[in-house]
Amino acid sequence: MRYLGLALYAEGPTDYYFLRPLLQRLCEDLCMRLARMPVEVSEVLALNHPSSVGTAPREVRILAAATAARDAWTLLFVHADGANDPRRAREEQIDPALTAIRSQFPEDVTGIAVIPVRETEAWAIVDGDAVRQAFGTVLDNSRLGLPASTRAAEAVTDPKLALRGVLEAVDPSARRRQQRISAYLNLLGEQVSLSCLRELPAFSRLDSEVTDALRRLQILRG
Repeated sequence: MRYLGLALYAEGPTDYYFLRPLLQRLCEDLCMRLARMPVEVSEVLALNHPSSVGTAPREVRILAAATAARDAWTLLFVHADGANDPRRAREEQIDPALTAIRSQFPEDVTGIAVIPVRETEAWAIVDGDAVRQAFGTVLDNSRLGLPASTRAAEAVTDPKLALRGVLEAVDPSARRRQQRISAYLNLLGEQVSLSCLRELPAFSRLDSEVTDALRRLQILRG
């Protein structure tokens, strides 16, 4: 039996609601299908940096957070929204941290980039059936303002606004009550189809990087 500890350093507080269950499910799916032996996959630990490095460059904050939780993780996911330029986001927001992690930690742990093309919410709206289940509605994609196709999710200009639109379509009083979307993001992280997500290039890259990392760690078959 192998133990796979997971941790996440995300860009914003709401990203944890969706990404923590999603990333755990992704690793569980890969291990169930491809592992060399039984694997116990942990819940995803939400990391935060110590206050002493609060004004330091992002890679320093991430390294400090990773160091403080060193015994808890094998895979450290580092998230940044792509803001429609995922290559730049990776170069500026992710790669310096992953380089620091590689230089400070042994080869039996690794860091993984999590970069939606625009925002995390684009992944949350990719699966209309999961959205309907999470929001408790039978409205179709058109009436919910969801993308017409799976791959169109990454082309949505403002995924946060699209998700808010779903809530208001289901509950017209939500705008007046300023109902928070966080609980729905958590449900969507638990329910969104991995098959749908794998049709998106950005998520497919994440899937491939996690698979490669777990093979290097000799958890998955080669």
